[in-house]
Amino acid sequence: MVERKMVSYYTERNSFRMPDYHRLDLSLILHGKKQQGFESSWHLSVYNAYARENAYIIKFREKETPGEMEAVKVSLFKAIPSLSYRFRF
Repeated sequence: MVERKMVSYYTERNSFRMPDYHRLDLSLILHGKKQQGFESSWHLSVYNAYARENAYIIKFREKETPGEMEAVKVSLFKAIPSLSYRFRF
């Protein structure tokens, strides 16, 4: 029995591009009242507000049918909220 190996074939340099990458980051700052040398504020932010799954890398794997490959997009993050409280004295 002959063992078969898959070999990647690359075309011209830079002939393939990743899918478009875009995201929307939002931020809101609420300042509190200033009191005798004390300031405070709340910071609310959302990274990738509309939860787009942008491609981080593209992996290649063999399909269930032998000899065929498929590209699989791997993404890292969807929407990530953040809340913090800041004070100065």
